[in-house]
Amino acid sequence: MATVDKDQIFTALAIRDTSNHNSDKSDTGEFTAETIVVLNGLDQQVTFQFQGSIDATTWLNINNTFNVAATTNSFETISDSYFPCYRMTAICSGGSPTSGVLDAWILKTS
Repeated sequence: MATVDKDQIFTALAIRDTSNHNSDKSDTGEFTAETIVVLNGLDQQVTFQFQGSIDATTWLNINNTFNVAATTNSFETISDSYFPCYRMTAICSGGSPTSGVLDAWILKTS
């Protein structure tokens, strides 16, 4: 049976602009990233880009961007890939949120 671990990469982030925001980094160790879980409490849609890195300095995009509508929860499955660390970017390009916060996790298995 697989072992499951999770890292919270956005924690109660109160975005109030249309700038790009980088999440905290998730080190994979012996785990492989499998799923992204997003709780979007913001009053604007958020566009996410999942990224991987071999050195936590140069980041490469994985999969396509995905959107999570305002005040909804969602998940995204990650394609088969392995990097020593992962992060996400988040942007509200449709307008600046005025309320709510954003939370996100990377679920990993070994």
